[in-house]
Amino acid sequence: MRSAESKRKLVERLEREAEAAPARYRFKLTMLAALGYGVLAAALALTLGLLAFIVLYMLIVRPPADPWIALPIIVLGMTGTIVLRSVWIRFVPPEGHHLQPGEAPELRAEIERVRSAVGAGSVHGIVINAELNAAAAYVPDGLALWRQRHYLVLGLPLLQALDRRELAAVIAHEFGHFHGGHGRFAGWIYRLRGSWQRLMEGMAGEGVWGGQLLWLFFRWYAPYFDAYSYVLARRHEYAADAVGAQVAGAEAMASALVRIELASDWLHGEFWPEVERSARMQSYPPMEMQERLAERLQRGLPARARIPARLLGREPGLDDTHPTLEKRLAALRIDPSLAIERNATESASTLLGERLVPLRERFSREWQAAARPEWQALHRQSEIERNRLAELEAQPGHTANEAIELACLSEDHRLGVDALPLYLSALERVPSDARGQYRLGALLLKREREAEGIERLQRAMELDASLIPPVLRCLDDYARGLPAESAVVATIETLRARYLPQLREPETRHAPVGDEDLLPHALEAAQLRDLARTLGGYEKVRSAWIARKRLQGAEVMPHYLVVLDWAGSVASERAALPRIASQLALSGSCTVLTLTSEAALARRIKRIVGEPAYQRP
Repeated sequence: MRSAESKRKLVERLEREAEAAPARYRFKLTMLAALGYGVLAAALALTLGLLAFIVLYMLIVRPPADPWIALPIIVLGMTGTIVLRSVWIRFVPPEGHHLQPGEAPELRAEIERVRSAVGAGSVHGIVINAELNAAAAYVPDGLALWRQRHYLVLGLPLLQALDRRELAAVIAHEFGHFHGGHGRFAGWIYRLRGSWQRLMEGMAGEGVWGGQLLWLFFRWYAPYFDAYSYVLARRHEYAADAVGAQVAGAEAMASALVRIELASDWLHGEFWPEVERSARMQSYPPMEMQERLAERLQRGLPARARIPARLLGREPGLDDTHPTLEKRLAALRIDPSLAIERNATESASTLLGERLVPLRERFSREWQAAARPEWQALHRQSEIERNRLAELEAQPGHTANEAIELACLSEDHRLGVDALPLYLSALERVPSDARGQYRLGALLLKREREAEGIERLQRAMELDASLIPPVLRCLDDYARGLPAESAVVATIETLRARYLPQLREPETRHAPVGDEDLLPHALEAAQLRDLARTLGGYEKVRSAWIARKRLQGAEVMPHYLVVLDWAGSVASERAALPRIASQLALSGSCTVLTLTSEAALARRIKRIVGEPAYQRP
């Protein structure tokens, strides 16, 4: 598998190659696609083909009977069957509600109108799900990856966020992916990207030993092909935007892109954090989540909106082929500095007709069922924090770290207590506490003490680079309610330009770790008590070892490697590790691993560290 940095470098090189020599790039990409098919064909030919040859030879030539001839027949038959099972994956249609004949006739009529305008082929199904997104989904038909079933996927929150003309532009964009009007080759590559990735996932899920060599090849091949075709797939997005503009108008396409970006930013910055905070006092997830989301979307998205600069140039992840919003608007010849006007038309969700309310109820129930385990874990953690707060409040005195902890817990769980003086007093004793500076800065922004808050948040990023993402998120949330010409917005953009590149550079914290890079953790006794208190809330953690990683030339707080002896299942381990990592209040960033997730590194850390830093009583 390719690392994020190696993939980024490869994509940058291929972008230059595609620009300088497009014919050569297309030829190499075609050969790489053919390689995948060739490996599949060779695997089947070497097993089932050879088996068929032996059987035909025996039937035609009729050699003398030999019991040993049965051995290669059995071996080839078993191996061929296993290989065939490995590559003949049953791909399932997209999850969600598949509209049945007669359901949502207005939406069907609108989709058919747009499909006809684009000149695309028919779709095999229309799927409504609970995501703020739309997609052209391709489902390969078994081994015949060139034969596809097409599904149009529309998210209910998307329908609630857009008006009808914006939805028409989005649907046309997705039909642009189906239609491939920008070139059959590009359309084929676009579909093949998803097919190879899904084939790899399907083979990994089979878990049969005979197909492991084939799976190992595709484990290398699928990400490599994905990176190699990334440039073409990104151009495909521009072409699909052009299809949407041709059908619905450039203004409608641009408006839809801006609305989706603003809605996504609002969901992740305000709505879901607000929902999650309610887990502190409520032990069960709330009902009617989709209804609540629909009502908030209507109030949260203004009729006239100007896209913030922080969203215009936000780079997508390496697994996302969508260009930046600024580049997409420029390709549509829309000035990004202009405000986007929304017509006073009704929400596109009304196209669902009588299906709207049942779908909201269904997705609300599904969300509540899926959220319940994590929600209950959050509520239990809140109870632990409240008990710890009561313990701290009963103490006559506190260490510096305990004073920071008291301020944080008071802000979270004591509505009638002003945490501001607690933070100020604690940080006078330990000004290098990055978490305390971050929490105080965020609180000062809530009090509209902008200059002080920004100063504290900048200090937090200087102390600990791992806090750059949450600090920038906090600044983004604050900037959302300010006019674009505000001096504070300009200051925030300056900080973003200064600190964001640190996240894009190759980080030594993720480089390979040699024994010489593992140092004693040097944590204070109070920090170890905090660690024990956090890990004590997870019954499946039996013990923990901590090492500090040597960081070459890093002017930030240290990076820790925390090894857990996990007594639960692999599934529970994967679910818990990110949450544990976010809750550990260490004086720097950390990576949490277990004796099963990264066994070799974990064993080396355990051997070098010796005694565990935490042991369950």
